[in-house]
Amino acid sequence: RTYGDGTDLTIVTFGNGVRMSLRVARRLEKSHIAARVVDMRWLAPLPVHDILREANATGRVLVVDETRTSGGVSEGVVAALVDDGFTGPLARVTSDDSFIPLGDAALEVLLSEDTIEAAAVKLVSR
Repeated sequence: RTYGDGTDLTIVTFGNGVRMSLRVARRLEKSHIAARVVDMRWLAPLPVHDILREANATGRVLVVDETRTSGGVSEGVVAALVDDGFTGPLARVTSDDSFIPLGDAALEVLLSEDTIEAAAVKLVSR
């Protein structure tokens, strides 16, 4: 499912990343960055055709992955985009490689709306 029809940036995500990315998309509007958010809805198999269509609509992709940098879902998304010929600017924001601690300590390693927003602004300004 795609939320919005922004032409500056495609944010591809799933799970908790959808809600965070939708809030970030609203924040980005204040900086005149129009983003669309793609909820992959399932991860196996990846909805590659849908991801590629939405990636090509903006020419820029930020993959928001609440799992870890190494071995996370975003690795498969990036590989699928590259394999299918996407050549635009591409970045991902993930949680850190670590054991996930409990309580407030988890906030030190998990991605946040602030890290998503910073990555989006950096990608669009390329």
